[in-house]
Amino acid sequence: MSSIYSHGLTTRRKGTALTIPVTGTANVTVVIGTAPVNMCADPYHAANVPMAAYTKADAVEKAGWSENFAQYTICQSVYAAFNVFAAAPLVMINVLDPNNEKHITAVVGEARNVSAKKAVIDVEGILLDTIEITGKEDAGLLDAGSDYAASFADDGTVIIGFSDAGAVKAGESVRITYTKLNPDGVSYTDIIGGYNVSTRTKKGMEVIGDIFPKLGIVPGTLIAPGFSHIPAVNTAMTAKAELIYGLFSCKVISDIDCSANGADSADKVREWKNQNGYSDRRTFAVWPMVDADGYQYYFSAQLAALLQRLAADNGGVPSESSDNKGLKISGLCLADGTEIMLDMDEANDYCNANGVITAVNIDGFLAWGSNTAAFPQSTDVLDRWITSVMMFDYIENNFKRSFFSKVGNKTDPREIEAVVLSENLTLNGLRGAGHIAGGEISYNTEDNPVTQILGGKIVFRERLATFPPMEDIENEFEFDPNILQAALEGGN
Repeated sequence: MSSIYSHGLTTRRKGTALTIPVTGTANVTVVIGTAPVNMCADPYHAANVPMAAYTKADAVEKAGWSENFAQYTICQSVYAAFNVFAAAPLVMINVLDPNNEKHITAVVGEARNVSAKKAVIDVEGILLDTIEITGKEDAGLLDAGSDYAASFADDGTVIIGFSDAGAVKAGESVRITYTKLNPDGVSYTDIIGGYNVSTRTKKGMEVIGDIFPKLGIVPGTLIAPGFSHIPAVNTAMTAKAELIYGLFSCKVISDIDCSANGADSADKVREWKNQNGYSDRRTFAVWPMVDADGYQYYFSAQLAALLQRLAADNGGVPSESSDNKGLKISGLCLADGTEIMLDMDEANDYCNANGVITAVNIDGFLAWGSNTAAFPQSTDVLDRWITSVMMFDYIENNFKRSFFSKVGNKTDPREIEAVVLSENLTLNGLRGAGHIAGGEISYNTEDNPVTQILGGKIVFRERLATFPPMEDIENEFEFDPNILQAALEGGN
């Protein structure tokens, strides 16, 4: 115990401060999955609600923390966003619900030893308020608060500390009953979710529509590490990304299944992708998984954090591709942990040529690929390049936010002119900063007949050109004997 009276010299340690995350409004990651919400202040109201985190401490407070990335998939994004790339905010939608009988498991009368007035329950996911402890036969049920206190260790397990009276009642061992989270009870249908008409509640992906009105954040990237390799989840995410809250659009990063039942080698990527419908322009398909700092997790979590950081470092504009940008990983692996090493030809021919982003090791691992999942079925620059998708979404979403206040105003020429002038200024600024090749908005009378205006509809036309990536650079070398002769003769 600590002394009450201070006399002497003491020291103390302060936890290492993490890098302050860079906050941006473009490419904001929305991760849907499972989190150890038993560690939250109110675990029974932490499911199927959007939660924004701006630091890792904030994320841990709202969604808990576990190094068991396979069971608690949201922690993959928490780690990638805050420990790896320091990019904020991160929007989390947890579907692991302690109120759902399928998502919890009861453990009755588990024996635990007591030593130095402590007992350890080396199990994650325990709901503290469900713990009941029985001591020696004559002691009966111990009282929470007066006899003992339960708290979480750093690894998510539980430590029971007994008071003097509680330790006497406990003796050398106790029997503990508790309820814990059951992540295995979460299925892909929980991720997809839906709307319950009778209770008027949303679950899973339906909650995405609440992000903007509740948090004021426009989603930039939807991911579901641990679930997006399931075709039904990818299809649902892609559909949801098309129109969010009736206003906004975004992209999806989905993992190609790299288990024994999927593409467990590079030459199987194309077939699996095509057979399972990963072919939308909004889908950025990635393969395989990544290995970093002893953690193995899904590529989608790493790439989403990288794209968010690139946009934040680029003045908040997502015009930079992740292609050939540094990943913070030590290797690639399959779902079973088997290490994968791709040479350049394999990465190009098996992945990039089939609209899949992967990684290569060139003095460090680099994200490799600029094609969306629509390639090679579509070679339209609007569909093919990930930068085109990101920039068109960015400009369209900004237009909607900038001029939403105009809805309901009079059809006054000054109002129309204000839209044209303001948007052209924005486009000129993007062009001047090198984010786009150019753009222009116009209002044309032929697009707006009086009959249409009488119906309350106004049409603008906006033309944009983004820069395609320099994906293939070629330089032809030749030996010129004239240069040699000139050098030998002392000429130029």
